Amino acid sequence: EGHDSTNTDLALRCLTSAFMKRKEYSTIRVAAFAKQLSTVAMHAPPHSSAPLLAFLRQLLHRYPSAAQLLENEQDVVTQGTYTPEADDPEYTNPFATSAWELGTLKFHFDPKVRNHAKGAGAKKMLMLPAEDPSKIRAELVRNSQELHIALRVRKKKHPLANAGNKDKRRRNQVRFITPRQTENYHLK
Repeated sequence: EGHDSTNTDLALRCLTSAFMKRKEYSTIRVAAFAKQLSTVAMHAPPHSSAPLLAFLRQLLHRYPSAAQLLENEQDVVTQGTYTPEADDPEYTNPFATSAWELGTLKFHFDPKVRNHAKGAGAKKMLMLPAEDPSKIRAELVRNSQELHIALRVRKKKHPLANAGNKDKRRRNQVRFITPRQTENYHLK
């Protein structure tokens, strides 16, 4: 999808009106959509995947029973296989797998995608309106048009850099150590 395309915006508006304004869906249907969203976010560019992950966080907060997807596959109790190509989301069996895509997206190069993947995995709520999916999308599209990737440079101090300043006082101190009496411990 290009930067000027509104497919992601349209999808977010449709998903918001379908899932956030109604609460009549079954857990299986919501989990199927959550699994599909995480899969799409895995393959989408950052300006599309970050808002999709933000919406996924909203979805998991709104429907807490769908958070079973966040468990690892050894803890899954259901039987069968996950079939994402099924026509009806009720028949996809989403709880037969986990949302492993979130674990992979935690190592994404874009910090927004990485933070939303970590937030979804930790079941953290969005900080609305600052983390609204449409705002995230608009900001990332603007950044990608300007070829800007927001990276926070952290200057790490060398572990011994501060040690030299602290040790100057200690080095100037003179300590007298009295030897122990070791006469009884030597072998004769």
